Amino acid sequence: MTGENKRHNILQEIERAHATLAEARVLYDSHLYAGAVSRAYYHAFHLAQALLLTEGLESKTHSGLAHLVSQHFVRTGRISPKVARYLGELEAERTAADYDAAAVYDEEIAREKLERAVQFGEAAAAIIRAAGYL
Repeated sequence: MTGENKRHNILQEIERAHATLAEARVLYDSHLYAGAVSRAYYHAFHLAQALLLTEGLESKTHSGLAHLVSQHFVRTGRISPKVARYLGELEAERTAADYDAAAVYDEEIAREKLERAVQFGEAAAAIIRAAGYL
């Protein structure tokens, strides 16, 4: 991947992250909490993808994404373990929200998941910015 292609791919992931956060907020405001939780995860997902791209890495699976973030950003001290755990937690909640008919989300839970997605995103964006991509 060339430098310009890398920058382009990172910026595409960031754009998608912004869009999914906006979608999550619309769903939350519409009291569609399961959908808000699902879209909140994708905000974190796309920023994690952008983060990995700064290191020339890509993940093929959702679980692999969290593993690579942990390996390359938590172990190196660039993201706190607490904030990195939000990515895995959000992915599990997204799976439940999308596929488990018994999973119920209320305003409080959805708000918490949105906040955690934003916190993860802010941590990722700070690293991406420091790497010169924002």
